[in-house]
Amino acid sequence: MKVEDFIRDRLQTTFDAIREQNVDALGNHKDIMKDGVRDKSKSKESDDDDGGEEEEDENDGGKEVVIEEESESWPLDSDVGWGVRASEYFEKHPIKNVVGEDGVEIDWEGEIDDNWVQEINCLEWESFAFHPSPLIVLVFERYNRAADNWKNLKELEKAVKVFWRAKDHLPPRAVKIDINIEKDLAYALKVRECPQILFLRGNKMVYREKELRTADELVQMIAFFYYNAKKPAWIDDKALFSRS
Repeated sequence: MKVEDFIRDRLQTTFDAIREQNVDALGNHKDIMKDGVRDKSKSKESDDDDGGEEEEDENDGGKEVVIEEESESWPLDSDVGWGVRASEYFEKHPIKNVVGEDGVEIDWEGEIDDNWVQEINCLEWESFAFHPSPLIVLVFERYNRAADNWKNLKELEKAVKVFWRAKDHLPPRAVKIDINIEKDLAYALKVRECPQILFLRGNKMVYREKELRTADELVQMIAFFYYNAKKPAWIDDKALFSRS
């Protein structure tokens, strides 16, 4: 009895809070509480022990009011003003990978398991940045300009593979940062729009590329910045940082 009273009080408090937000939200809230069915055998034994006297609940005139959790008639969350279930929403609006202009399906989740450009977070930044070997950073967005971001990633992967397969010098390291997840790190790197490719050496910025470049163009840029090759014609001298 005490447990039932406690639950009833908690429900009433919840209903009152809901009514403060929406007066009509619980027009049929009484249907949530239903009459419980007493076990006849236990009731009979109880009557015999008490000399046939029947006990009645002072509050409900003899009716036992309980909550039947397993009942099929138990209202859904949306019926009592809690809104639509997330599972129901995504059944109607499934998230699908965007297909690029060339018909290739974009798979950011698959990229996490099999990649040449490792995705890092702010806690891993120092271990990558404070190192003398070349570092290339792709700052990207998964779901804004997804085709451009995906294409830039794939072109960078092709360029990085060229140097890793050459084996005649220290190959560059390549990482990527999602601007919407690592907002503080993107802010520190002064990146406001994506995609961008940053060329770093020893935690110092060498160049910031905002244009979409092919793998061949990126190979020439990497060779210039890190291996003393000829400067590509499209590199802006004014945008160059000191390489000393």
